[in-house]
Amino acid sequence: MASILPEFMETVSNKTVPIGREAILSCVVNHLGKHKVAWVKVDTQTILTIHNHVITRNYRITLTHSDHRYWHLHINNVQESDRGYYMCQINTVPMRSVQGYLEVV
Repeated sequence: MASILPEFMETVSNKTVPIGREAILSCVVNHLGKHKVAWVKVDTQTILTIHNHVITRNYRITLTHSDHRYWHLHINNVQESDRGYYMCQINTVPMRSVQGYLEVV
């Protein structure tokens, strides 16, 4: 029996956040199984998180998740340098991803 591949339930919503506030980007996944979710900042190709682990050395970034379904990237004290596209990806073959834009005002 073929296993059910993970799928995104929605795209990552674009957010507009004032400098100094917290931005929360959300990714909703069904049927994750043994696969892992990662957050990547697209323009710099920086891997921010993989599964439960924050990879970046940026202390302002944290991760929360529930039920292996809802994955929330938190960026505290948002700066102009945080502006850009963020990608939520699943390590399937080929890799699946959705992305959203963070605007900083």
